[in-house]
Amino acid sequence: MNIEIVFENDLFVILNKPHGLLVHPTDSSDEYTLRDFLIENFNISEVGEYKREGIVHRLDRVTSGLIVCPINTDVFNQLQEDFKKRKIIKNYKAIVQGSPRSKSGEINLPLIHSQNNRRKREVGKNGREAITKYNTISKTDSYTLLDIDLITGRNHQIRAHFEYLKTPIVNDTLYGAKKVSELNQNTICLQSYNIEFKLFDKDYKFSIDEPDYFTSIMNM
Repeated sequence: MNIEIVFENDLFVILNKPHGLLVHPTDSSDEYTLRDFLIENFNISEVGEYKREGIVHRLDRVTSGLIVCPINTDVFNQLQEDFKKRKIIKNYKAIVQGSPRSKSGEINLPLIHSQNNRRKREVGKNGREAITKYNTISKTDSYTLLDIDLITGRNHQIRAHFEYLKTPIVNDTLYGAKKVSELNQNTICLQSYNIEFKLFDKDYKFSIDEPDYFTSIMNM
């Protein structure tokens, strides 16, 4: 599986995670993960906890895009703290079915484990705070391309929020979307395209282009 190194220095690496790849091992799977790639290519055996070395945030298997991975302990601790304090800017692009009622907005709805499917999250009044901001980039009769600012980072947050709005992410069948024949089951139209943070008084910003299939979907 092709994992692009977007940037690297002595402090961290920025990787472009492809669809279908887990970030770290799970109890139910011993398949190759992004963590394994880090172990093979960088000296991070003591950076973070076992089986999550170099991992301070994650992307779902079906989500592609940028992820920052520290390669020394000081940077690991700093980035972990910055993620907790919401100091790191993370932006996504998504294509959703239909279109939200408002061209832009803030979704501030708490999330809980789904009562019907433990793999999912859903909106629930006693859940954890979850805030997603979005703006419309373009739309067709069937789809809308969104720019999304992830304020909190709950599991499946973007996917659950847009399912609640009845505009699920394209091909995200777990969250109510129709299957698109042109895309495989481990590909949804959600990409982490921009990440910004400060580290040791230096500002960093990394961005990538949206994948080609986004254009194909919007032209359907």
